[in-house]
Amino acid sequence: MGLGSKLLTKPTTDPKLENCLVRDAAHITRGSRGDHVKRIQTALQVSRRYVLQVGEAIAVDGEYGTLTANAVKAYKNSKTPKITQPSQQTADDIVGKRTIQRLDKDVAALEARSNLVSITELGDTHDHSQCPASGFSGVVLGDGRVHHEALPINPRRTGLMISIGGEGEASYLGFQDVTLHDLGSEQRKRRITAGPFNRVPPNSVSDICVRDAPLSKKPAGGDASSATFEEAARELRRIAQPGCRLTFASNDFTVQRMIPNLLTLGTIIEFHLIRDPDPKSKDGLHHTVAVVVIR
Repeated sequence: MGLGSKLLTKPTTDPKLENCLVRDAAHITRGSRGDHVKRIQTALQVSRRYVLQVGEAIAVDGEYGTLTANAVKAYKNSKTPKITQPSQQTADDIVGKRTIQRLDKDVAALEARSNLVSITELGDTHDHSQCPASGFSGVVLGDGRVHHEALPINPRRTGLMISIGGEGEASYLGFQDVTLHDLGSEQRKRRITAGPFNRVPPNSVSDICVRDAPLSKKPAGGDASSATFEEAARELRRIAQPGCRLTFASNDFTVQRMIPNLLTLGTIIEFHLIRDPDPKSKDGLHHTVAVVVIR
């Protein structure tokens, strides 16, 4: 049986990874180069962040060098039992059958937590090198690009898809960035695209996402201090198709405070806490996600 995680098998399987799973001669070692190394580096980074609770980043550059070797050893030593040979007290830096199998298992377990929300920064299967640079969230994968944690996957796609306050993090799925109000200085730092929200046609939107952005709108003629959820909700109801799916992600305090408001829009069908993997992180750095079907 071959590898099963989307990360290691999509959009196509990699013969070098599949061979690594079944052949000793196909072990992957320091000095290796290529897309198969990129996938291993990404799997290590995701596993270290979400399984080992270590927030350090390694380069995803397809070069199996010292940093990647150190990450492999740390990963293998973290397992119970350690991934070692009978004569070894500590793990080596070789990616062999058991290592690739365990990486695949760890990543697949994360991918399986939800069919609607990306639990990791990877998002759904796509070419991440085409994602835009970030003014806010690009530090997570260490490449300066937007990441996709707490964003939708498998959108409905029956109408327009919009990201309120977005900076291109959901563009790979076809979401368009819009804002409910004028951009403030902090939002401009995030390179948010100010889209014509008031031009979105009625009953035209099938999917909405909001991550780390306010879900409030100022009334006509009002200033920023007069922005309310009620004004935003009025606009959401205007543009939403029946069954429109809203994915709202923020820190736990904000989402818990917003639950009564979200319930006025519809039914919460999924709820997730995605903990920041750095054990020193404060609660405000975790993501809590509510998925709402607007009625």
